[in-house]
Amino acid sequence: MTEWQQIRPLAQWVVYFDPMTKMAYSHADYLPEDVQRRLLQKHAFESHSQRAYFIVEDNELNEYKGFTLPYSDEIVPASGQPRGLLLKEHGEREAKALNDIAKRGAGSVKAEYHEVGMALLKREGSKIEVRPLSVEEEKKLENGKFHDAEIIHYGVLRRWGEDYIPFIRLDLFQIVRQLAIMEEIAHVELLSDAMAKLGRVLRTAHELGIYHCFTHPGNIDARGNLIDYEHAIYRDEIPAIKENISKKLKSEDAELFSEACLRFRDIDVFFGGEREVLRRCQECFKLTYEELMTKVGFLRENISLSVGIPVFELLAHLNIGFYEDTLKKLPIRDQRRIIEAFIDNYCSISERQGIKKNVFSVLDRTREWTEAISGFIVNPKNPEACIRQIPSEFIFGLWELPPLKLYPIG
Repeated sequence: MTEWQQIRPLAQWVVYFDPMTKMAYSHADYLPEDVQRRLLQKHAFESHSQRAYFIVEDNELNEYKGFTLPYSDEIVPASGQPRGLLLKEHGEREAKALNDIAKRGAGSVKAEYHEVGMALLKREGSKIEVRPLSVEEEKKLENGKFHDAEIIHYGVLRRWGEDYIPFIRLDLFQIVRQLAIMEEIAHVELLSDAMAKLGRVLRTAHELGIYHCFTHPGNIDARGNLIDYEHAIYRDEIPAIKENISKKLKSEDAELFSEACLRFRDIDVFFGGEREVLRRCQECFKLTYEELMTKVGFLRENISLSVGIPVFELLAHLNIGFYEDTLKKLPIRDQRRIIEAFIDNYCSISERQGIKKNVFSVLDRTREWTEAISGFIVNPKNPEACIRQIPSEFIFGLWELPPLKLYPIG
């Protein structure tokens, strides 16, 4: 870890490791006594966000997400879940998606979700109160209910993989460049390899009918491993979701909800950023697109790494996309090489050349990643079929309605 610390200094502390389940916990307050008795203290490092940490054992990284301190009175915008907790329906969904993709040989990250306990969730207007139940309180539950509070199930997700680097994601562009130097590989080659891997992973996910929905660079490590499938939508769920939202939501967003548009969102969020959020920021601060990019760029380039991940987490809500953040700063020939690596691994052989011709024609003209470019990659025969992203708020809102809330996948 000494070499890694030179690239990205990591916060360190002690966690509690269960040798029976191979799960680790940031604290043991609410764990059953029999579990507490077998826990071992392990040296841990921070992961990319405050929600996760990892340990090194036998030269292998094991990352753990969920059941972290502190709890707070808010729902985290980036996850739609109470701070400090990973809810069962989301943890199980991510483990299934990662393992399904890994079985196909495209992804190398495997996962296991372990349920820890239950918590009380009380809502009062815009505020929430979350408190994990003790073992004694769980025994007093009547019919799974507790007064006027909602019962939520939470747990810990373990992720591991031979080439998975949990603490270096593609949005840490300065650190990714330093990683390339440490590994004695050209920066462009490292990015090209990462894009090739991402293309294979995303193609396999879409073939399996898994739509990630939040493919921003903060969810992809420097090797191109795509993680955080907490809000992924499965193809089998789409008909029931569409039927439900058509009854409750009368909007153009509901009409956009389809497999083609979900594929479009996966591509466009990564390369083009969260367009709806960016547009609202422009309107709010009365800035041109170029002025907004200048201000965001200044903030990112002048943040000291010692400030810590929370600042990056806040900036992640203003995801401006991998093209603007990283590719645009590179020579055009390097941009083409990296984008081609993605297209060659995501798109079918018969369509690749035509897609590249259209993509680079627009890029040469606009010097921006446009909705049209994402359209060419996702649906070359009809690129205008899904020319606008499904908003993030809409995806989060699906979890407040059946069938996702009532019938999570197994």
